[in-house]
Amino acid sequence: MKHYKLIILLIIILLLIASSLWTFFAPEDQNVIEVGYLPTDHNAALLVAKHNKTYENNGLNVKTVQINSGSNIVDAVASGDLDIGYVGITPAMQGISKGIPIKVVGSVNMVGSGIVVEPNSTITNPADLKGKTIATPGVSSIQQVLLLYELQKYNITSEDVDLISINVYNIPSSLAAHKVDAYISYEPFVSLAPYKGIGKVLIYSNDIVKDHPCCVIIASESFIKENPQELDEFLKIHQQTTEYVNKHPNETANIIDQELTTNIEVEVLSLQHITFVSSVNKSFQNNVLKFAKIENNLGYLNTTLTANDIFDTQFLGD
Repeated sequence: MKHYKLIILLIIILLLIASSLWTFFAPEDQNVIEVGYLPTDHNAALLVAKHNKTYENNGLNVKTVQINSGSNIVDAVASGDLDIGYVGITPAMQGISKGIPIKVVGSVNMVGSGIVVEPNSTITNPADLKGKTIATPGVSSIQQVLLLYELQKYNITSEDVDLISINVYNIPSSLAAHKVDAYISYEPFVSLAPYKGIGKVLIYSNDIVKDHPCCVIIASESFIKENPQELDEFLKIHQQTTEYVNKHPNETANIIDQELTTNIEVEVLSLQHITFVSSVNKSFQNNVLKFAKIENNLGYLNTTLTANDIFDTQFLGD
């Protein structure tokens, strides 16, 4: 009996030692790279890499978090709750102009948004939007900037329309329920309307500002400084996966359908209106600086930003 108790005691001691050793040697949470993103086809490269487990296969522990506002992603990166964010260039530059210590380290896409109206709407051109109720994904979104820039061409200001921010998943249904006269959104919520018969595209964003920059990858300056190797590997995967997206649109549509639970036929339509990129080369930088002037003129930026203010090009630059 005494031997039996001794054996039990030894087993308990060994288990405690094993538990202590596991706690000591186990990977820490700080090795996880937390990435925030919007539920949009613009982030196809991220969704494909996530779905195909490309990060794990290359030794990275990546956790993705879906967030419905670009400004919230910027704030989360700034606070350290996120390490990396896939976000529109508009909230990114707004954050930088306010002194938030973030940098754009990669590009994601150009164009890919559009203004949608009801199928039988009397709105036949942007000038007809005066006095109408228009939904956008948010005040700080690039879509709202594009909308106001287009309206400005017809001498229509923000005071001449009723702008309301709606969760992007609910934007198409708000049009179908006649709660708004029009909306501007990003894909796939642009192509979704004509596919479901609840709307038609009045104008695509490429016709508002040709080849305009849209989503980018941001990282906190502290994460860039403290984790250059991990960030370099992450961005290499982004570059490689972007190439895959451009070469395999049908496979990409299928993956996005599974990740966002949309519809593969809608995704095939949607991807045709997006240009996927990854580099922050001189051409992309100049494109962003041109768009910054639009934001300055509309009052979205109160400072004149330079390329050095916005970009860190050591990973995906020239």
